[in-house]
Order: sequence, then C-alpha cells, then structure tokens
Amino acid sequence: MNRCLLAVAVVFAAVPLLASAQAVTPSSPYLAAKGHAERSVQPDRFGIDLRVVVVDMKPALARARVEKLMASALAGFKAHHAIPETVDASVLHIAAKTDFHDDKEAFVGTEVSRTAHAVFAKLDDLRQFIDGVDADKELQIAGTTVTRSDIETVRQDVRRDAIKDSIRSAKSMADAYGVRLGTLYTVTDTPIARADAIMGFNGYSGGVPEPMPKIDLEVGGIKVEEDVFAVYLIDPGK
Repeated sequence: MNRCLLAVAVVFAAVPLLASAQAVTPSSPYLAAKGHAERSVQPDRFGIDLRVVVVDMKPALARARVEKLMASALAGFKAHHAIPETVDASVLHIAAKTDFHDDKEAFVGTEVSRTAHAVFAKLDDLRQFIDGVDADKELQIAGTTVTRSDIETVRQDVRRDAIKDSIRSAKSMADAYGVRLGTLYTVTDTPIARADAIMGFNGYSGGVPEPMPKIDLEVGGIKVEEDVFAVYLIDPGK
C-alpha cells in the first residue's frame, strides 16, 4: 500500500449525499485524495513550567512565601540563561482552601499560587536549572516541553510536501481509474465531512496536529506530520 494511505473514490451525482457533507463535497462526479508528509527535526528550544502554591491561615504569610519562592525561581531562570522574552509569571491567585474531615467541609486556610514559564536554548541549561530546584508541596515542576525556534516554518514546509503528495496521488489514481482530473474543488487539512461514510477513508487518526511531546531530558527528534485532503471534479470529457 502506498505510504500516503490514500483513500480515493469516484462518486456520481446519482448517489445521494448526506446533508452534512453537501457543504464540502460536490454534487457532480469527483475524486478525493489524501496527501501526507512528515519530517524529523532536532529541537533547539526547551521549556519548563513551574507552580508555586502555599496555604496558610494568614493570607499575608502565604503571599509572602509565594513571592519569595517565585523570586528564587525567576532568579534561577536568569542564572541558567533562559531566553529573556520567554520568561513569564502569572499574577497572584488567592482563594479559600477547604478540605473534608469526617465528611464535613472545613476551611484550612488561604491558598495563594503563581505559575512561571521559561524556555532555554540549550538542554544543559534546563538540566542544570532542574538540578537546582528543591521541589516540594509548595514548589512543583508542572512539566517540560520541547520545540524548535522555527517550528512554524518547518510545519509550512511539511504542509507543502503534503500538498505535492496529494497532487501526485490524485493524478496516479485518476490514471488508474481511467478518468481525467478537472478543477480543484476544495483542499483542507482536516478530513472531508463524513468522508468515512461517503468516500471510504480508512485508518485515519485525525488531522489536528499533536501537541509538542514532553521531554525526558534525553531528547531525540521531533516528528512533524501534516495531512492534506483534496477534492477534484472529474472532467467528463474523458
């Protein structure tokens, strides 16, 4: 099977279309093709998210503790060369904290919290920052992320490759069916509405790009994938 996992069909006007699909599929004969492209690239941006939360009966003490921990975290970002424009800290969030004791809700104090985010250009800088974090119930590492500084450019390049792949595939399948491609009717990066029922698409896992993967500090490549779905009218002249 072609690696592009093409799903192609010639659908004639005599076949009734579901109402939900009429907005995106033509009433005249057409051919639909899926193009796929992917690329592995090395990350060059390494992000981290922190959360500081303190609960105390005295709001002032909780606030002061949060500010002290946040100041230390921000100083650590700077000391380990976080990219300045990526450093961000939320405003204070203050709320009542309750818990259940003997099936009864009880007030346990005022919860004060803030979050912080930073991105490093070197993995070693992130490693060293994490090594210096004394995580506990008040200061936690919420997560790490990995990406590239030019990830949108990479996605655009991969999308162009997917478009080219859909064109090659459509032409190949048109030749196999003995028909001629007409006007391009529509192209999208999401599946055609009700395509699974109308055009027999199989094995499609979704067209929404996956979020950037978490990292374990032993970073491999980032896999960037794009899908394109194209619908061509069939030229009745052949």
